[in-house]
Amino acid sequence: MEQKLIFVYNSETGLFNKLTDFAHKIVSPETYACSLCALTYGKFTVQKAWSEYIKQLPMPVEFIYRNEWRFAPVRDTYPLVALQTGENRIEVLLEAEELNRMKSLDQLKSRLDEALQKACC
Repeated sequence: MEQKLIFVYNSETGLFNKLTDFAHKIVSPETYACSLCALTYGKFTVQKAWSEYIKQLPMPVEFIYRNEWRFAPVRDTYPLVALQTGENRIEVLLEAEELNRMKSLDQLKSRLDEALQKACC
């Protein structure tokens, strides 16, 4: 199996959840629970710089919600970024604590580049 990068949002699937998240980001962005969303999305769409960064990554990328995360151990803190290296093999590259401290998209991209270099080489 080819490696795959998985981004897990601190949100859940469903129309109601998406609408609630959207409203929260607009009304009170400083208390929004998903730092990964806050770093990579503007008010309405994904940031162009993030979209371009994702396209240049050397592996497939998947974006999922926390209730879709199927790898053990089940995490209780999200968001996270993980590298899948086999059918049931996963390595968490960036934990919620680190993502929550990030202040910019550039910081996320730089740290992810570092983590991928360590994990892949």
